Parts: sequence; C-alpha cells; structure tokens
Amino acid sequence: MKNGFHVPHRFPAWVTWLAFTVGLTGAISLRLILIAKAYRPELITLFWYIGVCGNMLFFLFRFYVSQRRRRTIEELRLLEKLAQHEPLSPKDLAALHYLVASLKVSKERWNYTVIFLCSLAAIFWDLWLRLAK
Repeated sequence: MKNGFHVPHRFPAWVTWLAFTVGLTGAISLRLILIAKAYRPELITLFWYIGVCGNMLFFLFRFYVSQRRRRTIEELRLLEKLAQHEPLSPKDLAALHYLVASLKVSKERWNYTVIFLCSLAAIFWDLWLRLAK
C-alpha cells in the first residue's frame, strides 16, 4: 500500500446530479438529431456537438469514479483481505462504506435507463417516419 493513501469521500449530491444532467443532455441531444433532420435540419450540427460533448464529459466522469473505486480496492487490498477473511482495519471499513455508498447513490443506472428508452423511442420514431413516406 502506498503511504498516505486516503479513502476517498463521496462527491456532493450536486456533482452527481450535474453529471447525470450532462449525460442525459448528451444522450437526448443525439436522439434529437432524427427530429431535427425531419423538421429543423439547421439544428443537426448543434445537437451533434451537444450530444458528443455531453457524452464525453459524462463518460469521463464515470471513468474517474471507476478509477477511484478501483484504486481504493487495490491500494487497501480489499479483495484479498475479504477472500482470506482477514480482519479489516478502520480504514478498510471506511473504504468499504465509501464503495457501497457510492454505488448506492449513483445516478448511473437512471442515466442508462433514460438513454435506453430514448434510443428505443428514436428508433421507433425513425421507423414510423420511414414507413409513413
């Protein structure tokens, strides 16, 4: 373990809500391209940039969160300690609390659910438009 490793704390609620909002904005913007194509083609580029930038920021944040979790597990050797039934130190318990709490409050699952539903809606909308022609 590296000297001076500190167990990370959860982000404030506003950070997770901001990441959630940025992710949803990006996801919805990309799906709006189909609607813009049909009604306002001049908005396609705007929706594309908003979508791609939103997705980049969201997934960069998700990568950072995943790396923090992975580093915590590796630095404290939590998997090995749990597998060997080793006693856990107060720092280990604090790390487990951080990991479990971080997973529990994550908005990630809601973001993925909305992305999935918007994707389905976009596909059905596009197919409906094509069949209506």
